[in-house]
Amino acid sequence: MKSDRFARYLARAAQGTLLAVALLILALRPASAQQSPACTASPKNAAISIPPVSIAPGASNGKIGQPSPPVTVSIDCLQAFNSTPNYYDNFTLQTGQLAPLDQTNTPPGGSGILLQTNVPGIDVWLTATPTQASSGNNGPNGTLGWAIGTVQCDFGGYQLNCNPNPISTRFTAQLVKTGPVSPGTISNLKILQFFDTDSAPNQYLTYSGASNAYGTLTLNPVTVSMSTCNVTAGSSNINVILPTIATNALPGAGSVAGRTPFIIQYSCPVGWSLYMTMSTTRPAVATGVILSAATCTQGTSASNIGIQVLQNNLQPVQFDVAQPLGNSPNGLLTLNYYAQYYATGSPTGPGPVCGTGTFTMSYQ
Repeated sequence: MKSDRFARYLARAAQGTLLAVALLILALRPASAQQSPACTASPKNAAISIPPVSIAPGASNGKIGQPSPPVTVSIDCLQAFNSTPNYYDNFTLQTGQLAPLDQTNTPPGGSGILLQTNVPGIDVWLTATPTQASSGNNGPNGTLGWAIGTVQCDFGGYQLNCNPNPISTRFTAQLVKTGPVSPGTISNLKILQFFDTDSAPNQYLTYSGASNAYGTLTLNPVTVSMSTCNVTAGSSNINVILPTIATNALPGAGSVAGRTPFIIQYSCPVGWSLYMTMSTTRPAVATGVILSAATCTQGTSASNIGIQVLQNNLQPVQFDVAQPLGNSPNGLLTLNYYAQYYATGSPTGPGPVCGTGTFTMSYQ
């Protein structure tokens, strides 16, 4: 420690004038060392966690998902200063050994740095405060990185003094879509390491190189998936049972009877633009009418009777036409429809009526 060395110096000075002069001559000849002493990072191995991300098909490039909770790393240089024979040292704190940079795309807002990941079309956007993350040649020994700040230390009054000390930096990260995405898991990514450079001109010992790395910032694995709309279990196959009616309830072509409601439910990400398309392999001339199959489970179909499908506004569904539904809500999307008998001609004859329609949800 510096205080111990100072005491030994005083003891030796008392041995004679010749020894004191020799010590003075040695003191005026600074020695050099290759590496600066290492400061201390807390935590030594810091980790950033980004929540899983689900990307909508057709999503535009830019920030996606939620940013990580902030992670703070504090760097203390008091012990590093105590390990040197100097009476003052300036420690410049640096980041270096950056993960591979995205040299093609620009960080959102032009601040921070973009780092490549193993998932195609996905980068990590790293920001820092109070000194913003950057990718200039300000890392250890002129490599890529940035300077966090400088700690000035001295041995005034025979006490160790460093100011400001420690220096803290807060990091955040968020995913950025840069192109077509292939779903997958972002592997554990070593974002950067921490170094320092000790500047001590005209002191007992000078340093020509940066310290060894003494801390690491890592990104934990992140799951990236493509989000979709999902039909609920009860809506994947719907059996709509119409009531039994008499044939005279359908007195002529175009008459209807037995209107019965049914619903289709989806779960979709909030805010998507949704469209519903219904189709059938047996469309009638009349809008929204499905011709009954020649034979139903119960026997030969009734004559001149089909099934008409209505929207929530009681207007017939137009088959093979995407109907806009607006934006998806927060929670289940419930779509109301109706089915009813429809006389496709006259006279109508008794028997079962059956038909099949298919609904398709599209979104963007």
